[in-house]
Order: sequence, then structure tokens, then C-alpha cells
Amino acid sequence: MNQSEQQCYWCGKQAISREHVPPRCLFPADKDVKKIFNQSFRSELITVPSCDEHNSLKSGEDEYLMACLTARVGNNIIAYAHTNTKLRRSLKYNKNLLQVQKNFNLKMKGQEFPVSLVNIEVPRLSYSFEAIARALYYHEYRVQHIGECLVLSNMFLSQNKESLESNQFIQNAIIMIENEQKHWKTQIKGRNPLIFQYQFSPVDGFGAQTLALNFYEQTKVYVCLSQMSKLKPHKNSLETLRKLYGLFK
Repeated sequence: MNQSEQQCYWCGKQAISREHVPPRCLFPADKDVKKIFNQSFRSELITVPSCDEHNSLKSGEDEYLMACLTARVGNNIIAYAHTNTKLRRSLKYNKNLLQVQKNFNLKMKGQEFPVSLVNIEVPRLSYSFEAIARALYYHEYRVQHIGECLVLSNMFLSQNKESLESNQFIQNAIIMIENEQKHWKTQIKGRNPLIFQYQFSPVDGFGAQTLALNFYEQTKVYVCLSQMSKLKPHKNSLETLRKLYGLFK
């Protein structure tokens, strides 16, 4: 084992285990879906060396990530099956896993589906997506990412009136990234595409990259990885984001 394989993907401390990337709980177990889909979704999963803090001690965050992702309206049939098996069991044993605001039925194509509106804890999700980004960076380059991560997702949009400016920032930034992504010409990776795929942008002139994550075919998350030691978004920071991450060439 070389020196890099003995160091945690995030902090560089002594690694004591392997962390699944994304967390293994996002991939349905055979007992839940193999009879339906006749395939296993837990084969050839990515793992990276990890310390205890960045693996087993964040298991609660992994479960929260799974709950927020699988239950999203619009995701594929795998997510729906996962919601009605793994997530249903998790909610039975941990009723406070999700903060349900209200329940209602959603009508689609003449059918009604039970839907829950939940309050998303953005810092928790942002931490989980950053962990995935740092782990994939390590998997790709065999070194820790030394720098900041800025996570962007439509999951972070808020219905509060005071969040209008931050919502606009997120939406505009995502539009810029999606326009640029069409020209990346880099490989889209992921051995279980129905569950997860990812794509790194080319490294720009600032030494930065953007990582596109896609869960259950419909939930997209973008992580901008800057090699700079400090990045503090502020008012009217779209121009700052454009310059730091090279979203426009």
C-alpha cells in the first residue's frame, strides 16, 4: 500500500477504513430491489481511504442525504423503490429523520401519489455533497483537495421571501455551469448510472474545477472546487464566481 492510500481522502490523517463514494446507503440493497429489477446496484462501488471522522462518524449525515435524495419528486423508479423500502424502514426507526412540513396527494396522469413537503437542512446536505466531491477528487487524482468547495443545487432554493437574492444567485450560477458543461468534453463516469454519475470539468486557468453530480438521473448538484485558501461569496458574487471558477472561457 502506497503512502496516499494510508491517508484520509479529506484531512490526510491516518486512514482506518474505506469510505464509499457516494455513501453506500444510496444504492438499494439486493433484498429490496433485485426481484424487481433483476440486477445488483451495489457492485463496483467507489471507495477511498478515510479516517473515522470522515466515514463512520458521519453515518447520520449519510442517512439524511439518502432520505433527502431518494424521496425527491421526479427521480427515477429506482429512487421510488428505495423510498418504499430502505427509507420507509429508516423513518420507522427515526421519525425525526425528515422535518415534514405538510402531507398531500400529487395528481399525475390520472393517478394520485402521496407527497410530503419537508424542510431541507442546507448545511447538512452541503457538507455531504462536499464530502462526495472531495472523495471523488481523491479517487481521480490520488491527492487531497486543498482548497474550498462551493456547493450549488436547486435543492437549496427556499420559499422564504428573504431568500430571493440567494435563490437568484444559485439559479444564475447553475445556468452558467450548465451552459459551460456542454463544452467540457470530459468523461461522464459512474458504474451505476441509474443511481449516480459524475463529471469533472477541465481545470481552468485559476487551477479550479467544477464537478457535476447526478443522482437517480434527475437530481443535479454542482460543486466548484477552488485551489484558493479562502472563498467567501458575498452580495453580487456571481461576477466573483465567474472569475474564480472560470465558468465562462
